Amino acid sequence: MVGLSDIPFVGKTIDRISDATVEAVFRKLKYMISYRALIGDLISEIEKVNTEEASVSAAADAARADGKIIYADLFKWQLEVAEIQASYNELVETYENRSSCLPIPNPVSRFRLGREAVVKARRVSELTALGKDLLAREIAFRPPYHDFESRKDPYDKLWEGLVNQESPLIHAIYGAPGVGITEMTRKIQQEVLKQNIFDKVAFAIVGRDRLDIINLQNQIADHLGCHFESRDDVGHRASQLSGCLLNSGRILVIFHDVWTRIQFDVIGIPWDDGSSSMGCKILLTSRNPSVCLLNNCRDPTQIRPLTMIEAWDLFKNTVGISDFGVYKNLAMKVCKKCEGHPLIISALGKALRCKPLDSWGDTLLQLDCGEIGFSLEMEPIIYSCFNLIIDELPDDAKSCLLLCSLFPDNAEIHIGKLIQLATASQLVLDGESRVCTMVDELSSSMLLDYTDFHEIKMHRPVRDWARSIAIKDPKYAFQFARCGPGLPDHCDYGTRKFLFIDMQIDDVYFPDDLVCPNLLNLWLQCNKHRQRFSSGFFSMFRNLRFLLIHEGMFSSLEPQFSLRHLGNLSTLILDCCDMTDIDQTHINFFPQSLQTLCIWNCDLPVPLDLPNLSYLRKLEIDSRCPVIIVPNFISRLSRLEVLHIRNGLQFQDGSPATAPSSFEISKLKYLKSLKMPFRVSDPVQDKNVLGDLDEFEICVGEPGEGTHYLLNSSVSVKRRIELYSNQLEAFTNLIERAEDVKLLCNDIDVSSIFSNNRQAFGDLRNLYNEECNTIDFQARISGDKIQHSHQCQRSFCKLTTIQIYGCSSMTYLFSNSIANCFMQLRELCIENCPKIEAIVRDEGTSDEGDIIFYRLKLLKLVGLPKLTNFHEHNDVQFHLLFDEKGNTCCRMKEFSC
Repeated sequence: MVGLSDIPFVGKTIDRISDATVEAVFRKLKYMISYRALIGDLISEIEKVNTEEASVSAAADAARADGKIIYADLFKWQLEVAEIQASYNELVETYENRSSCLPIPNPVSRFRLGREAVVKARRVSELTALGKDLLAREIAFRPPYHDFESRKDPYDKLWEGLVNQESPLIHAIYGAPGVGITEMTRKIQQEVLKQNIFDKVAFAIVGRDRLDIINLQNQIADHLGCHFESRDDVGHRASQLSGCLLNSGRILVIFHDVWTRIQFDVIGIPWDDGSSSMGCKILLTSRNPSVCLLNNCRDPTQIRPLTMIEAWDLFKNTVGISDFGVYKNLAMKVCKKCEGHPLIISALGKALRCKPLDSWGDTLLQLDCGEIGFSLEMEPIIYSCFNLIIDELPDDAKSCLLLCSLFPDNAEIHIGKLIQLATASQLVLDGESRVCTMVDELSSSMLLDYTDFHEIKMHRPVRDWARSIAIKDPKYAFQFARCGPGLPDHCDYGTRKFLFIDMQIDDVYFPDDLVCPNLLNLWLQCNKHRQRFSSGFFSMFRNLRFLLIHEGMFSSLEPQFSLRHLGNLSTLILDCCDMTDIDQTHINFFPQSLQTLCIWNCDLPVPLDLPNLSYLRKLEIDSRCPVIIVPNFISRLSRLEVLHIRNGLQFQDGSPATAPSSFEISKLKYLKSLKMPFRVSDPVQDKNVLGDLDEFEICVGEPGEGTHYLLNSSVSVKRRIELYSNQLEAFTNLIERAEDVKLLCNDIDVSSIFSNNRQAFGDLRNLYNEECNTIDFQARISGDKIQHSHQCQRSFCKLTTIQIYGCSSMTYLFSNSIANCFMQLRELCIENCPKIEAIVRDEGTSDEGDIIFYRLKLLKLVGLPKLTNFHEHNDVQFHLLFDEKGNTCCRMKEFSC
């Protein structure tokens, strides 16, 4: 009998249908029977995609931090992963909460779970593979820099006015806060010098607080190299500055952030009437056009907010997303709220970088409903944006920001001062490293700007807003009181925790019956006005624990002036004060409870003496010259743990206090941190004096002509030593443990230290060597000790920077065994060493193969006429070094210089 399967073509079709039917049946049975195993497979795939998502996110965050924009396909991949993760969570919840009303398991429920697990596992596997593919190629691009078109006309107008000698003397820019006035001023300043329009540019920040003529004169003089003969005679200084300006060629004087009329002739500007300007110009910046007119600028230039197109481009670049997809309308609404202010766009964009786009609706709602700040000079929306930004900050970052707002307009704030202020006021409890981390956070959020020398600046709009937050937030409870004849009576002093008093005149009246029980921190801004504080003034602040007096003038005619009533005061900072009348007769000036005393840039009595402050743990004196002291000045403070005296000590007869001070330091058995130069090479008697220090910043010897002490170069380095002499006696232990070693004009052999202690230099990060002209190598292991070279692997393992300059006898730097320890080296600079033949030389017969520099990014070899090889016998590999064409320099053996 012939069946359908025997018919050609029909039979094959029936077989395929039968196979497919059987396969489908078994697959559905597998969904139901093996659903647990299928869900297990899904969990395994989810773990893989989670790992991949973490890697992709880390790469994306790093690219954004580098100022790049993420490609849209990566952004879409992240959205899909987020969706599949949410779907997986729902499936797992269903699986864990499954139940059945039947006495037997529910086959339909099992079937659905198994089928959904298979579908999701397949998609998750595809996403994992796609994530690996994304990481294998470029995930981001750097946006091209371009000037905003809306800035072109104002810039051209201003430029034409400055370069045209027939134009008026005074020009001005004005605009709302945050629109980019500072940025345009910087560009003008750079371009006029680059194109030789002016010989010099003098830049002075005016600010709103008060018109300080002496400060403005100092700022202008610094740019011109003018040194005043008088410190406080305004008229004499003006005459001297006028002569300097007339003799300095073509000068552009910029007055930034002007709020009132400036009397140029009082400052010493000789051409304010325009009669003899000789090609010189004055440029003002302000928020208010009327201020420009008040200062005789006939036609000020306005800087307007960005257009919507420009604002949108800046917003996308800042957030780091090129394609917002379905969230584009939402993102554009958020951008529109910034009203074209570049500062706000940048700050808000950086705050939103790490927030998922589906949460931006809440961001928009907060901007619509944000509270308005107290200042009428700033648009309410700017305060709403700032309020949203601060909500994204850690509490410690908020505290640092609010403390920065205490400083004057456009002040350059040294990070060390902020650290002391933050920790002493107990607004940041985790110490120095935490403050530094928070400053980095604020800088990346565009709320603070780094300047040179480890200083930071705060924009005026940010300062205004930060002060409003500090006042309104009960957690901080700040109060700013500007005093004329007396304290303003509208402030609630009784509930304040931090009070800032700005004294505008001499002899401000303070009521004796005022009581501030909650006040813990007080900043007295005296502005060089002499104050006759009544005997009961400080008794109003009995619970005060932190006091800062800035620009205070203490008179010998005030014997009643005393801080002894402040029984709980633990920290006192005297900043830019005249202390010349405070001597040993004022025994009650300092309270006995003091634990920290900081004296910054003050005029000191000669000699300086302190009472026996038995609780004092930290003494810091940052002065312009050595501190003249009496004998036993240090040893009397027996509980000291921290001693920082930047320019060292000197006895009244003029002799440096090196040996005696080291003798006194030896009595400070609790000392853990020392920052001080030792100017002479007298041997320190006790070689164990400095051995127990946890932190140190020490100079030994006198810098040569044209050099200077390099102290305070970084707050991140805790152990630093500079040697200008051959004195090693008590300092060898410090050199071995230092993170930063600078050898200048001496004959110290680092290798001899290493030979005596193979664990030395385990924490060394930076090595600087200049004009050490008798040593022929930096460090090596001799041939008879090659077999033990594995013991030195910890030495030099953290070294990141090597700088060698002008060492006339050096023939090579390191032996190959030492060079193999440089796992972290990032920068190697060698200049003007005429005898160097190789950077690395073999010692003994051991062949250790190629030397690999895994992290070296900068290699600078200049003025090395005899250099022929980097390594004598082997190749050297560089994993991250690039040549001028952008190609990787993988290997190097021969080298010419």
